[in-house]
Amino acid sequence: MESKDLFGVVREPRGSRDLAPVPASMARRYGAAAIDGALAIVSGGISGLLYVITFPASEAPPLTDGALWVRILAVGIGLSLVNQVLLVLLFRGSVGKLIVGTRVVRMADGGRARPWQLLIRWVGGIAYGLTILPLGFILGGSEAPPLDFAGVCIADTPARASARPGHFVT
Repeated sequence: MESKDLFGVVREPRGSRDLAPVPASMARRYGAAAIDGALAIVSGGISGLLYVITFPASEAPPLTDGALWVRILAVGIGLSLVNQVLLVLLFRGSVGKLIVGTRVVRMADGGRARPWQLLIRWVGGIAYGLTILPLGFILGGSEAPPLDFAGVCIADTPARASARPGHFVT
């Protein structure tokens, strides 16, 4: 009898995949990151705007108000956490990754990433994206590919993978 996951997708037996996943192209990786980043920034901005418009015009808080910025950051970071951890856990991809046709898989066998891997990947991605990446662009950039860490990588979805030779299909 075949085993199915929460959404009714048939699970493959352990060890049935003998090829490691092929990472997605740089353009699709950065495209997904741009979509995910824009989603977090826009949602934080909308939250801040909603906070400001709840006040009468004469009592509106200034842009230097700490509560406004805490709210913007909390919503942006919270949405990023849900998008990068919870959605990837459920659907193998964040909103941006699903739009561009990639997914997050374990490097070892192409299976679903574990929750702890996704959480470490999210924390590392925030740290990398806020420190190393901006410095790299300021100093002239680098041709090095983005880091895949925590035992997961960004790979093609099955529809795209089937068109690539030597790539597994789930």
